Amino acid sequence: MSFDSLFFVLFLISIFALNRLLLARAEARKNMLLAASYYFYMCWDWRFVGLVLVMTVVNFVAGRAIAASTSLHRKRIWLGLALLVCIGVLVYFKYQNFLVPATASLLETAGLQANQPMLQVLLPIGISFYTFQALSYTLDIYRGQEKPTTSFRDFALFVAFFPTVLSGPITRARQLLPQFERALPDDPGRMRDGFALVIRGFIKKVAFADVLATQLVNPAFASPGNYSTGFLLIALYAYTFEIYMDLSGYTDIVRGTGKLLGFELPENFNRPYQATSVSNFWQRWHVSMSSFFRDYLYFGMGGSRHGNVYFNLYVTFLAIGLWHGSGLNFVIYGVIHGTAVCVERWLRGRRTARGLHSPPQGLMVWLARVFVTLQIIAFSRVFFRAGEFSGAMDYLGAMLRPGAGEAPFTVVGLAVLALALVLHYIPVSWYAATAARYGRMNVMAQGVVLAAVVCGLFAVSVGGEQFLYLRF
Repeated sequence: MSFDSLFFVLFLISIFALNRLLLARAEARKNMLLAASYYFYMCWDWRFVGLVLVMTVVNFVAGRAIAASTSLHRKRIWLGLALLVCIGVLVYFKYQNFLVPATASLLETAGLQANQPMLQVLLPIGISFYTFQALSYTLDIYRGQEKPTTSFRDFALFVAFFPTVLSGPITRARQLLPQFERALPDDPGRMRDGFALVIRGFIKKVAFADVLATQLVNPAFASPGNYSTGFLLIALYAYTFEIYMDLSGYTDIVRGTGKLLGFELPENFNRPYQATSVSNFWQRWHVSMSSFFRDYLYFGMGGSRHGNVYFNLYVTFLAIGLWHGSGLNFVIYGVIHGTAVCVERWLRGRRTARGLHSPPQGLMVWLARVFVTLQIIAFSRVFFRAGEFSGAMDYLGAMLRPGAGEAPFTVVGLAVLALALVLHYIPVSWYAATAARYGRMNVMAQGVVLAAVVCGLFAVSVGGEQFLYLRF
């Protein structure tokens, strides 16, 4: 049940109507949302719904046991059990494409016949997200930052909540569980904002991400040896904006859906290509995921207070890279970002040692820092998009190859890329002013504008591709 399908639209309308009917009946409302969430996940693949339930049971039991334990030793045993199950299941399913060939090679070395297709398993959709969401609850209880809920139903809804179960945002228990426990008033303003977010998300996906993919990115990465350096360079920038429009568009739809149902979900993207450093980029990009690794891995290893801060940073960024996939290219992706962040930290330390506590200021300095940061981000995307290390090397090799090649630029592709660039850097106040102007229109005028937007989306639709993070 893809978010950009008619089936999901009908599903959402039905759940929205039921949710409004049950606003005054909190328990019945939560029961309905839990049933809808499990139904939603089963529409993707019913065979793996048991994994969602396993993560729910393990972390619910572990959380209560940790809170009830009087000794640190028992707390650590229960936390270790939760980590073993959650990380073990995640590693098994997510990294089997690396483990299967290694296992087959080991079996063949022992003189046994290995049937790789039989060893391979499917990747359950959303496992990276709902595993981390459930595990964050147990970790917060262990750290004394969260108290266990007494309602298994509420916790099950927290883990499987259908807007977030597939691709986040990875929501903490303290952000969502209290919203399940209290009845929310019927707020037309929140519903209007939610609807606007859903529309904005579809615009990002259909009018920007899909168009950039079909017009520039997919051809370039399919056969980079056929194209000129200029085309490959523009295609790389196009992918940089494609992935942002795709992921932030998905988050807009998720947050908008949450608002329509009466829930506030965290923002996940904050104009990441305005970042003035790679460190700043990770404060703006996929915030729920990067903050999970920061809070539970980087700080867990000691952060900048204990151990070697550069080692802690490298491990954190290697984990971020491997979270996306098991190939060497994802390791390199993590190494690039880890190296950049370590260098930035070292330079900050050098400035501080010289008594320079703030970096140089000014428009030109800001532009230079944003430009350099964007180049690092864009070129690291080669390893992210290529899928395999050899594919990334082919792409980079083709970019550096002297001589001419094809440059099949299209007016639509270049125009959409230019518009994405402009929209990313214009002031936020312009968006607020546009939204306020739309809100002041009468209902008839709003309907005309909405109909025009929908018709425009159908007109530019190129068939659509799956949201990118559904692969992870």
